Amino acid sequence: DACGGAVGFWTVGYAFAYGGSDASKITFIGNADFALLNVHDGASLIGWFFQFAFAATAATIVAGTVAERCKFEAYIAYSLMLTG
Repeated sequence: DACGGAVGFWTVGYAFAYGGSDASKITFIGNADFALLNVHDGASLIGWFFQFAFAATAATIVAGTVAERCKFEAYIAYSLMLTG
């Protein structure tokens, strides 16, 4: 659950939510920092982890409702889509 969510948020979730801080190019979703490629300072990494905790919490709420009711592969795919 947390591992699948971490992979999803690391690869695309953070970039869609916060990537691309160029004010001259206003977009609907972020278009930069995929897989944290341009994130190197400690404050940004702490911010990533903080936001990841909220994304993973959203996935774990559903984990309690579908426990033993769906296949593991389907749940991991859901977790990746929800956080990513």
